[in-house]
Amino acid sequence: MKRLGVSGAFILIAATGAAGCAYYNAMWSAERHANDARHLERRGQVSEARSQWALAASKAEGVVTRHPRSRWADDALTLQAEGLARSGACENAAGSIARVRANVKDAALRERVELADAECALVAGHPIQAQAALALPLASKDEARRSRAEYLAGQAAAQRLDYDAAVQHFARSRETAARPARVRVLLSAGRPDEAAAALDALSGSAFETERTELLAQLAVVAGPDAAAKALDRMLGRARMPFQEQARLLASDADRWFARGDYEAAAARYRRAGLVAPAATNEAGAALVGMQRVLVGRATKRSDLVPIAAELTRLLRTEPGTSSAKPLLEIVTQVMAVPETPGARFRMAEMVRDSLGAQTLAGQLFLDLAAADTGSLYAPKALLAALAVLPERRDSLAAILDLRYAASPYTRAFHGEPSVAYAAAEDSLARELGVQVARAAILPAGARVDVPVPGPRGPRLEPEEERPARGGPARPRPRQPPRDRPAQPERP
Repeated sequence: MKRLGVSGAFILIAATGAAGCAYYNAMWSAERHANDARHLERRGQVSEARSQWALAASKAEGVVTRHPRSRWADDALTLQAEGLARSGACENAAGSIARVRANVKDAALRERVELADAECALVAGHPIQAQAALALPLASKDEARRSRAEYLAGQAAAQRLDYDAAVQHFARSRETAARPARVRVLLSAGRPDEAAAALDALSGSAFETERTELLAQLAVVAGPDAAAKALDRMLGRARMPFQEQARLLASDADRWFARGDYEAAAARYRRAGLVAPAATNEAGAALVGMQRVLVGRATKRSDLVPIAAELTRLLRTEPGTSSAKPLLEIVTQVMAVPETPGARFRMAEMVRDSLGAQTLAGQLFLDLAAADTGSLYAPKALLAALAVLPERRDSLAAILDLRYAASPYTRAFHGEPSVAYAAAEDSLARELGVQVARAAILPAGARVDVPVPGPRGPRLEPEEERPARGGPARPRPRQPPRDRPAQPERP
């Protein structure tokens, strides 16, 4: 056998060392990306964490491909499966997971790959498969893996609608995402008091997004009063930036405004303005919110004049008040009196639906009905006013019965059969310039629902005629005439 010279041996040793160094660097880089991903997850930065997991999987794949028989090959293969699963690339993780299960004997690595498999099963909506994969890591001696397993088991239980089990799993987990997940499950289970108490634990910057979302969900489940009390406790206990405090207060004000409690909304907007740093979007939003409250309290058109002037000033001089522009545009439209009854009716609906000014909308509906008592709009306007002025329900219902007893709107209001109701709606729609489809003739004795005023009516572009994006409108196929029975000759 030919002997290597001194220089040949040196070259061989150098090449081996260089290969080992490159292998070590690749594995170290993969582990570093994985550690960065875990750190980002603890801070609540899920999207950034997924990017780091994807990089970890890519680096680990390089080690598996170039050094399949190295002492770190099993670690690299496990990290590849883990990184693919936790980055959201589950469709590519199945092969790596199967190879780890077939070839890797180390208990810690097997626990990690079972966690990856459970993660992908949850993404695919297979909670029973996820629960089966978690049997090994749930019994792990490693606290971090056991905590991760409890979090995934909570998600699996929530997907099965087993909320009690999900709450227990999330409570045992130390994962950052487990705390907001527990609040969501409590809300889904109809336990708002416990959910509100659990919200108190969401302190720190990691839960900035979740705080806004969960307070909104609590308001839906238990009402804005429960959300307001939870927010007050949170503001008293948790340290959070002033801008976030202002955003949470403004969101709470929006909920009170939507409910029609203008006093509570004004108090929240005012507090948000005091908390928000000067010249920020949050400070500007609070100023605009105060003007929204004034609009909501308006009872006549003249009340809108100073509001329009203040909105104009805010747009000109105050930063962060861009939301005042659409509000000012609607207020300006409402200040002008439309000429036709149809336009006045539409304007009253805009005041009700877009501005939230129920009292002003009710007055505009009443003005329309009083201006032309013989109009087809009059009974419809009275019904719309009745919905936004509940304190005048009896008197308005009496006017309907006295003046418009034969109107299809009055008959529908009392739940009586009315074949003419659909025809009246079509007639109004045509007067407004809205194209409508031919209504089907109701059979004799058919009953109709009580008309509910609100944002409804025929579409400006019916579904079958709406043009595709970038293309012309598709004409409706012409229907062949139906056979009709012979009609007697008219004299």
